[in-house]
Amino acid sequence: MTRFTFATTAALVTAPLFAGVKIQMENTNLATNKTTTQVIMLDNTRLRVDADEKTSMMFLTDGGMNRMVMLDRTANTYRVMDEQTMKQMASQVSGAMAQMEAAMKNMPPEQRAMMEKMMKGKMPQAAAAAPKTVYTAKGSGTVNGFSCTKYEGVRGTEKVSDICAGSPSQIKIAPNDFQVFEKMKQFFSGMMDALKDSPFGSSIQTSSFTEPGFEGFPVQTVSYKSGKAADKMELKSVANTSFSDADFSVGTAKKMEMPAMGAPGKQR
Repeated sequence: MTRFTFATTAALVTAPLFAGVKIQMENTNLATNKTTTQVIMLDNTRLRVDADEKTSMMFLTDGGMNRMVMLDRTANTYRVMDEQTMKQMASQVSGAMAQMEAAMKNMPPEQRAMMEKMMKGKMPQAAAAAPKTVYTAKGSGTVNGFSCTKYEGVRGTEKVSDICAGSPSQIKIAPNDFQVFEKMKQFFSGMMDALKDSPFGSSIQTSSFTEPGFEGFPVQTVSYKSGKAADKMELKSVANTSFSDADFSVGTAKKMEMPAMGAPGKQR
């Protein structure tokens, strides 16, 4: 027992530690007043979001490779989305659509018209592409002691959000730590570019952490649906701390392949 304890302690002491920030967010469903807590851990190359007790999302840039890791802690499995995977998914969708269009050319007119009508009702690209959210600065504010700049988000003619965003200095995050958010914005922009011509391009939603249009970290976000406030997310605390590689690892989780586009839930 003594030998095991010594070895374990030695491993912990010699494991490299990296300076970072631990952030606690609170999300409230304004219809039910139910709250959930999100824990965000980040340094200048890595980000981890524990959305709840079951799921985690990690965005990693170490080793010169940008990738998003989706970890299901209940099933002890994970999936990885990297730039190569995005290109493969876009290629799969384009190929499937080309095959479908070729097959429809050989259909009788009535059958082809029926197929086109069905596709218009099912495929996201048939609908007009959703307009981008435009943010307008609305002065300054304070949320839970954090100074921030207020923004109103409007999509088309509909108000969709109120955001109060703080600069790194206002929320006590080092500028180097903030770089990981900028890298994540670039990554999601690449994903949108890869999938923009697919039927799924217009259906991909981005979060307030990755959507461009305002400056800073969202200290408070109020989301609106049909003109009514639906959800509120607030920054509760920020703490400087140290992380090890284990904090951004998948542990013993088993890797699963991303589902093939056009065949949800099917493993390749």
